[in-house]
Amino acid sequence: MRAYLLDGEPAAAVAERFGYTTAGLHSAVADFRAGAKNFFVEARPGPKTAPGKDAARTRIIALRAQGYSIDEIAAELAAEGIGLNRTGISEVITEAGLPRIWRRPEAARGGPRRENLPRARALTPDDYAQLPADAPTRMAGLLLALPDLLALDLPALVTAAGYPGTRDIPAINYLLGLLAVKLTGTRRVSHVHDLAADPGAALFAGLTALPKTTALTTYSYRLQHAKQKKFLTALDKASVAAGLATGEVLNLDFHAVMHWGEDAALEKHYVPSRSQRTRSVLTFFAEDADSHALLYANADLAKATQNNEVLDFAEHWKSVTGTHPALLVMDSKVTTQTQLGELTDRGIGFITLRARTPTLTAHLHALPTSAWTNLTVARAGGKTRRVRMIEDPAAKLSTYPGTLRQLAVAGLGHDEPTLLITNQHSMPAKRSSKPTPAE
Repeated sequence: MRAYLLDGEPAAAVAERFGYTTAGLHSAVADFRAGAKNFFVEARPGPKTAPGKDAARTRIIALRAQGYSIDEIAAELAAEGIGLNRTGISEVITEAGLPRIWRRPEAARGGPRRENLPRARALTPDDYAQLPADAPTRMAGLLLALPDLLALDLPALVTAAGYPGTRDIPAINYLLGLLAVKLTGTRRVSHVHDLAADPGAALFAGLTALPKTTALTTYSYRLQHAKQKKFLTALDKASVAAGLATGEVLNLDFHAVMHWGEDAALEKHYVPSRSQRTRSVLTFFAEDADSHALLYANADLAKATQNNEVLDFAEHWKSVTGTHPALLVMDSKVTTQTQLGELTDRGIGFITLRARTPTLTAHLHALPTSAWTNLTVARAGGKTRRVRMIEDPAAKLSTYPGTLRQLAVAGLGHDEPTLLITNQHSMPAKRSSKPTPAE
């Protein structure tokens, strides 16, 4: 408490020095300011030991010495009755100073050899007639997705995108093969051989077996960005028509996918999971705020053009619905004040965060208690939270052409009030303070 509150050290540095998470430190500060006195020992005894991880440490290191990957180690531990997840195994390996390793060949892993897997081709009517009445499978759950895919008319979406096929595998079957990997939680396309020969997975894709790693990755690389945009346009139209998305409020955000190799020709972007800027692939997403259905994605963005993604998405949505989005909710890092002005010129509403400055924070602290309005806002799980809000209907930014409505909200769990800015001047305050993706 002294290091953070009195000495003014950064929360992240204090938390790391004393073995807490940053969130845990903020929680302790909140309790301390609320008058708690005995929570240091009773409620927060400090970092705890991990007996499960410690008990498995020797076994993990021994398996790693034999060339086992994290997934293989997890499977071995589970077979031995030791329940430890991949994160715990990774932490043990990192603490031991062991390097990352290449995946072992299938023969060494004891799994099916890739060269012995059946060849992938589309099933013919004769093939369907010769299928056995029953077959053992671990992937029968994939078949439960078929009614939803038919409701969206996936074949029509593939046709609209103009995706290519090959002599043996049509485009729709390629897409179903890639989808099977995603729906089964397979971490990478390179692991497809683990389910390639499964009868349930093959039947889902309408193939004798799923395409292998080279075929799937090569197919993905062949897809041009223009075809992906056509597919997203067709998918969004189908999603809106099927009631899977309303599009009344759309959440926008970036996500950096960290690069694990070396000498990558990639720009550095901020990766929240690492709390640092590192070489990564910057991606952009848009989702329906009500249903959380993913409606748009773009990848490998450059710093020089990333601020324009919000405008590109607005044009995409206009091509889908015939009108620009009604309301966009985004983090302050998604775009700049110049682009916010462009959104206003196009009649597009937005809600975003504003960076806290010492001047703004000091001004808010100087206001009397009577200047704040008490509100009760909804939280996840049906819970509520009591917050305080103060509104400025004519806030000015440095380069935004005009004024914006600013809402300062205290009581959201941060040390300082959260600042929201919007061009929606007539919207009720409670709706304007709807959490953004960053919240």
